[in-house]
Amino acid sequence: MHLRFKPLATAILSMLIVKALIFSVGFVTTYLQEGPAPPLETVMRQFCRWDSPHYIDIAKNWYVNVGEQRFFIVFFPLYPLLIRLTTFNWRYVNLSALLISNVSSIIAAISLFKLVKLDFEDDVAKWAVFYLSIFPTAYFMCAIYTEGLFLALAVTCIYFARLEKWPLAGLLGMQASLTRITGLSLFPALVVEYVSQRKWKLKNFDARILWSFLAVAGFIIYLVINYQVTGNFLAFMEIQREHWCETFDPLLGLERAWHWAIDASFPDNLMLGVAQLAFAALGLLGIIIGFIRRLRPSYNTYMFFAWVMSVSMSWWISIPRYMLVLFPLFIIFGIFGRRKMFNYVAAPISLAFLCFFTVLFSKGSWAF
Repeated sequence: MHLRFKPLATAILSMLIVKALIFSVGFVTTYLQEGPAPPLETVMRQFCRWDSPHYIDIAKNWYVNVGEQRFFIVFFPLYPLLIRLTTFNWRYVNLSALLISNVSSIIAAISLFKLVKLDFEDDVAKWAVFYLSIFPTAYFMCAIYTEGLFLALAVTCIYFARLEKWPLAGLLGMQASLTRITGLSLFPALVVEYVSQRKWKLKNFDARILWSFLAVAGFIIYLVINYQVTGNFLAFMEIQREHWCETFDPLLGLERAWHWAIDASFPDNLMLGVAQLAFAALGLLGIIIGFIRRLRPSYNTYMFFAWVMSVSMSWWISIPRYMLVLFPLFIIFGIFGRRKMFNYVAAPISLAFLCFFTVLFSKGSWAF
């Protein structure tokens, strides 16, 4: 048992070390930016940026249909609900949110390790967790954002599907689609996983395939919340269009990112242009490599649909963050991690960008 546990312990230790680095960089940056404060207050404040206060507001007040807060219906409900359920003193609500994100990301790492181990050796699993930990936008798994929670739900969902524990997989898929719209990508992935386990033969099907539909049910619950609050099932889409000027237009998103890359000055050309294009290309490359290397069909299916949903909007401003939830990408990194030269090149570059983006995010600058 000790020999089996040690590789997992090593993988989780690597994530904890990187988390310590991220929190240290964020703490120092916030201290220098905003001045001295009690350490706990600095910790609670350093990663509460951009969308984070909106999740906190929903946790406190739920959704409303008046004032500036009516725009928050675009944020999915599970994360703020968990914040509310785990907060016993509103003074420390940010701490509750941080604990959910960080504990969830550790669960995601454990599930990713176990998932990779179903097909590969320990070394691939360890490298997969390591590259998840040092991904340039991994600080979102430490922040008051949904990435950590979503990854935990999505990876564990697929893991239980691999074990043919379909009720658990379905319930986790439902929770994932209550956390982010990307959770809908789990539905085709679960269907493909079920069908592949039945050797692609219709005669082998049974009622357990119906559990896959729970990944859609979570999104339907969110639509009902939209209707209950605003009287419109698709209120979130209207607000995205009217308030954030977001529509389904991937070509316009690509064009805008390109113009930011070539016309803007630093750092806007990097953050709103080059980074958006580079990470969109990285996700697409992951899909191509996944098919070439015959990664499990359900993994490729999830990665494809999650990537398409990520690049489908008319403003590409968060693509690097969206790529963080493409967990099959880290399985590919884990496979390449067997090669020393890949690690010598990829790991330092990824860590350098992780620290750079963490500084920008902690300062309150736009960092996806």
